Amino acid sequence: MALIIQKIKVPGAHWTRLEELRLASMPCVERMLRNRGETSSRFYPEIPCVLAKSLVTKYQRNNACKAIERLVLPVCGDKGKQVKLHLEGFRVPAFFKKAVIPVSAWLHPIDGHIRNVEFIRRSGEWYAHVCYSVVCPDPIKPDGCIGVDCNSVGNVAVLADPHNGKVQHQGFNPARTKYSWRHRKKNLQRRGKRRLLHRIRNKQSRRTKYENHKVAKQIVSYAQVHRRAIALEQLDGVRSDGSKIKRYTEKSQWSFSQLHQFITYKAALAGVPVVMVDPAFSSQDCSRCGSRHKPNGKSFVCPDCGRHDHRDANASFNLGVRGWKTICESSTGLSAPVLGTIGGPLSGNGGHSNE
Repeated sequence: MALIIQKIKVPGAHWTRLEELRLASMPCVERMLRNRGETSSRFYPEIPCVLAKSLVTKYQRNNACKAIERLVLPVCGDKGKQVKLHLEGFRVPAFFKKAVIPVSAWLHPIDGHIRNVEFIRRSGEWYAHVCYSVVCPDPIKPDGCIGVDCNSVGNVAVLADPHNGKVQHQGFNPARTKYSWRHRKKNLQRRGKRRLLHRIRNKQSRRTKYENHKVAKQIVSYAQVHRRAIALEQLDGVRSDGSKIKRYTEKSQWSFSQLHQFITYKAALAGVPVVMVDPAFSSQDCSRCGSRHKPNGKSFVCPDCGRHDHRDANASFNLGVRGWKTICESSTGLSAPVLGTIGGPLSGNGGHSNE
């Protein structure tokens, strides 16, 4: 089972009601943040009880929330009691009584009820973010595992398949874009241009999300067509104290966590297994002979076996092999076949190809 969030534009006939609720909710949220102990809806008679309870959950119980810039109107579905499905869409009786918000088509068949809805105003228009559960297909029995190496210099991600030697460099090079964002935001901060700074941050967020969606879709599509599992880097704790790459990750402004989330949920909807592996020394270990040597920039040369490859491709091959071993060790009926040397006669095509 997976959770899907679908964005739906609210018809203009409901905007007046939503604006009334937003204006009435603003002073209530301010009181919620001042008085954290008043968690009952009876303290906020100006707004519907359903809305008050949802605002308490979203804002008042979040100790990190100190102030609200753009108020969101949340509604908990309450197993179909507060948000009801309709043949033409859905309706929220506490807000619009019997009026239906039309939905042309759901992205996926809804499993059960709508979990929650959040109404958001953007550029004078209202949108509804609808969260619901969908049934995922049973995971396929993979014939192999591909490795995915994320990068802040070069392509966003590099996919490598140890079973046939294929390599795909996914996404654009984010280094120049990140450099531009970083310096533009720095200049705006010095000049105190907060509104322009906010616009730049939103633009950066949208570009990052778009590229991550595109890369995740390409990776999952390859895994689905070739019946492969996906091996991702276990990046938990990379920014904690004592991490060897903390300084490097803090310089990177690309959201690798978001990319992993997109790959995970897209893979679940496609029935593709995902396994997390330890990325330690994946860029330094030779994917052909296993000896460890430091790469030179984006070039990896192994003096032991003479292998010369792209650093990120070499890391992706290592991740794929580690992921396949993990799957075979944890599954019954699977055994790790002899892959041979990457680029050797047992790798499928005698060498890897860039696509």
